[in-house]
Amino acid sequence: MAALIDDAELPEISGCAASHRQPGWLWLHNDSGNAPRLFAIDDRGRVRARVTIDGVAAGDWEDIAGYDGPTGPMLAIADTGDNFALRREVSVFLLPEPDASATHAAPLRQIRFRYPDGPRDLEALAVDAAAGQILLLDKRRPPATLYALTLAGPDEQIAQRLATVPDWWPEPPTPVETIGASRYRGAATAMDLAPDGRRLAVLNDTHWQVYSRQPGESWATALQRAPRSGRLPRQGLPMRDTIYEALCWDAAGDGLWISGERLPAPLLHVHPDAAAP
Repeated sequence: MAALIDDAELPEISGCAASHRQPGWLWLHNDSGNAPRLFAIDDRGRVRARVTIDGVAAGDWEDIAGYDGPTGPMLAIADTGDNFALRREVSVFLLPEPDASATHAAPLRQIRFRYPDGPRDLEALAVDAAAGQILLLDKRRPPATLYALTLAGPDEQIAQRLATVPDWWPEPPTPVETIGASRYRGAATAMDLAPDGRRLAVLNDTHWQVYSRQPGESWATALQRAPRSGRLPRQGLPMRDTIYEALCWDAAGDGLWISGERLPAPLLHVHPDAAAP
């Protein structure tokens, strides 16, 4: 464990993104029921900036991703949570990454969208700027569906189905499960694309997974191969019932930052290439 996050204003960490402006900083946000704010922390879990996002509501923010836009570093925030699949329309906010001294920021765009197959709960977003796509993975026990929005497309879109992701649960079946564990086993709670554009990391409440693609290969093909994966720790943490919901690659693309809900929240730094296959 790299650090603990114990700031009282971060009780439900649901997304993280590595800063493209401030080396070593991560942008975090809370889950639903909290104010529309972003928090920058350093690698010791200390809050370095608090930024209110003006002109929007935090309906159910579930993930955030950083990427390089045409005019500089950008952030994409997924207001896509929908536990009971009731929201007919959800949103992704696109905003310039705030600088170190900012206390307020505002989106440049809000992409409102629907799914082609009806409402669904979704907590995992990544931006593939080179392909001009926002990737979205729904939160359901696999097989799950990967969707895409057009990054430079209209402000109202219908998400495109890209792929079905098989159940790559890396362990033997659990003999006895609670109803909740059965429903959500392996369900994606966060996602991020590595800086090289070739490794897609996915988080669920028990494991991290990293999918790799070859040059020119689509994610629809790459996701059919088993990912590298590792189990998230429970022992030795102040809160053994941490709900892991936040994941991002570090700025170098060498490791994954992982955190979640409940305080104090662990801040993990995992190196997938060093983990057992």
